[in-house]
Amino acid sequence: MKALIITESYLPNLGGVEKHIASVLPFLQKKGWEIEIVSKKEILPNQKPKKIFGLLEIWFALARKINSIKKADIIFIHDVFIYYLPFKLIFPKKRIITIFHGWEKIFPIPLKNILYKKLAQFLSFKTISIGAYINKYYKLENKNNYLSYGGVEIPKKEISISNKEKNSFLYIGRLEKDTGIEIFLEFLDILFKEKINFHVKFCGDGPMRSNCQKYGEVLGFVDIKEHLTNSQVCFAGGYLAILEAMAYKNIVLSAYQNEIKKDYLLLSPFAQSIVCNDNSKSLFENYLIIRNQKEIIENNFKLSKEYSFEKLANLYIQISELK
Repeated sequence: MKALIITESYLPNLGGVEKHIASVLPFLQKKGWEIEIVSKKEILPNQKPKKIFGLLEIWFALARKINSIKKADIIFIHDVFIYYLPFKLIFPKKRIITIFHGWEKIFPIPLKNILYKKLAQFLSFKTISIGAYINKYYKLENKNNYLSYGGVEIPKKEISISNKEKNSFLYIGRLEKDTGIEIFLEFLDILFKEKINFHVKFCGDGPMRSNCQKYGEVLGFVDIKEHLTNSQVCFAGGYLAILEAMAYKNIVLSAYQNEIKKDYLLLSPFAQSIVCNDNSKSLFENYLIIRNQKEIIENNFKLSKEYSFEKLANLYIQISELK
């Protein structure tokens, strides 16, 4: 099987989509797949697309890869179907699987963004939605659409709860308002006012870096495994971070500040496994009343194992083999 992957961004850039692709890749290659990855940075290495003609530049740049498109048995497009649109006319029978990873941080969602995803679904062989909220808010059809919540790499060594640092908190993700980070910072303020000793690290970066530095150490986008091994509580805004926190036996906190983020969390299979709310006071109160922490942590660890990257790769294979 020859597969072409088209994505906005890939390694060495760090992010959920990049990790998703890189983690699925080895399992596909073990099955004998030949895979080529095309990112925007690769086709436009030394420039940013101009605002007015940016899409035309991407189309012309991607045209240089037309032989790769022609040879591919199947094409996986990660949330940027619009990049491929003219080539759908050239290769109308080419199998396309589009993976919808998320929303564009704008709420309410603009109509054109909804139309882009609906067009992508209509012109794709099959689609995968990372989260049930996507079909709800983008008005997508369930037919020929598969639901996933991404994957996680399960730690190779047993994680010891007793060896974790006491009252240690970890934040994973972008340091931007849409992640719910403001609620987490207010939560930390409450801990301070209640004279609860704690220390916190932020694994991420973004516009709110200076705000976070008032509370603890901002590490930037780093390998989080060691930090998750030592932390007791993780604030996670996305599915990947939630799964990683569960896999490393952390109590998981999260927050939502609009309806789409609320459904992002509460329509997921993790809704009963995490502490989440839309305000810091309720988040703190719900955190305080947690009982049987060890049991919750072990149950969450078992849940995370159901979402291995190997199982995610098997979903790719299963869909690709459909007639």
